[in-house]
Amino acid sequence: MDESATPGIPEDVPTPSRPLEFGGLATTVVLGASALFVLREGAPFAAPILVSVLLAYALEPLVGVLTRGGLPRAAAALVTFVLVAAVLAGGSRIAKRQASAFLHDLPETIAAIKDAAFPPADARGGRPTGAIQNLQHAATSLQATVDSVSPPQRTRGARMTLDEPFDIRHYLLSGWARVVAAGAQLIVIAVLTFVLLLGGDRVKAKLVEVAGPRFDRQILTLDVIQVIEHQIQRYLVARVAISAIVAAATAAALWWIGVREPLVLGAFAGVLNVLPFVGPAIGVALCAVVAFVQFHSVEPALAAGAAATIVAALEGNLITPWLTGRAGELNTVAVYVSVLFWGWMWDVWGLLLAVPIMIAIKAAADHIEPLQPLGELLGR
Repeated sequence: MDESATPGIPEDVPTPSRPLEFGGLATTVVLGASALFVLREGAPFAAPILVSVLLAYALEPLVGVLTRGGLPRAAAALVTFVLVAAVLAGGSRIAKRQASAFLHDLPETIAAIKDAAFPPADARGGRPTGAIQNLQHAATSLQATVDSVSPPQRTRGARMTLDEPFDIRHYLLSGWARVVAAGAQLIVIAVLTFVLLLGGDRVKAKLVEVAGPRFDRQILTLDVIQVIEHQIQRYLVARVAISAIVAAATAAALWWIGVREPLVLGAFAGVLNVLPFVGPAIGVALCAVVAFVQFHSVEPALAAGAAATIVAALEGNLITPWLTGRAGELNTVAVYVSVLFWGWMWDVWGLLLAVPIMIAIKAAADHIEPLQPLGELLGR
């Protein structure tokens, strides 16, 4: 008898193998799904905070210049906010002027669209020559042909459906609710940004104290904070440079075509370019619509839209990945994936915060040993 055999179990019966342990994988999946759920549902709370931090980083150099000039910290922050409010007020007045000009030309534009889509009937046979009417005529002829060759169908009891009347109050109330919510978020962002500017380095000191009493942890936390601050400021400088390039190129193209006020449209295109993907698309549509309103013709509108599209394509595929990648030490794939992910999570706020969040993650991963493989994956 083989002494190595298990007592009580015949030799020809296989010993059952140890079951696989899926506890760790299941826990990881559950924690990851929970984190995604919390991030997505917590957007109204987390997004304004992160936007405020980003604005504080953007305005900190101006506050620093004013404080070095002799102003107290509170006075410097207040002056900075007054300057920003003046710039926003000027931009609002320019936008209002553009909107007023658009509404003034709107009746003529509608008439031009109607004439282009529904021209008068052809004198030879009374047949319409417009593209839309030709399409309607072709669809009617095709339906008549199908009805003539299809077998008759048994008639069933007619079923009457009552459409609900159009209630404009519902759309106005829902739109007003969104406007109020957006206004409340903007107020929260403004107040929190002002508080962060007032705090200055005290917030960083609090974070260092939270890291614990150990000196090495405090040094590591301070290094991470400084690297994040430096790289985010570099990213903001690159973002401003990109917007300036887009504004200048769009304005030059629209001036060459002959569109009115190309500098204003170029400035709008540069500001909208801050939002990846969505902003350039809105800018292209805006340029095309303004050109059509001015010329009442499709060709100039297509030319303006094509020029804005070329500028947006060059910016999105060459300039932005290169400058943002160098500013944040991120590779192009990481930039695109972060924009897609955070845009899916937080919509417009996510598009605005995608790259700064990834820059902060990359800076922290480079200084924390367990996360260094992630930093290497995100790096250039």
